[in-house]
Amino acid sequence: MLDQTRVAVRIVLLDLSSRVLLFEGRDLSDSGDSVRFWFTAGGGVDGVESLADAANRELQEETGQSGLKLVGPFHRRELDFLNHGEPQHQIEHFFAARTSDTSLSIHGWTELEQRAMTTWRWWSTKELETAGVQYFPSSLLDLVRLADVLV
Repeated sequence: MLDQTRVAVRIVLLDLSSRVLLFEGRDLSDSGDSVRFWFTAGGGVDGVESLADAANRELQEETGQSGLKLVGPFHRRELDFLNHGEPQHQIEHFFAARTSDTSLSIHGWTELEQRAMTTWRWWSTKELETAGVQYFPSSLLDLVRLADVLV
């Protein structure tokens, strides 16, 4: 285990058709820019911020949406990975929410997010099953189905 642990929140945001919002990201340490992957909204918990407050803040920053009913955390995972080439130990807490607004504002994105996140889209579980894209976590389809029941 690494010396420093990052606590994070992830939001499984569904639209009215139960499609999940995912962002496509790239690893900034990959000079060939070939490693692309899809992931939910979310990010690190700041200081003494509660998990729910962090989820609301991340949702606002990454999508422009606020005031949504968040359910959770309904799932937790712990992992070690390379975060843009740097070893990272992270504990993630997953929340679920549903929105009727599929527009997105990226005005709250940090400079790192602007460089690392290449696009976004709403995915159905069927599309994710057949698209052959890499997404995280690997249990995402199960989490989307569970979130669909919760919200």
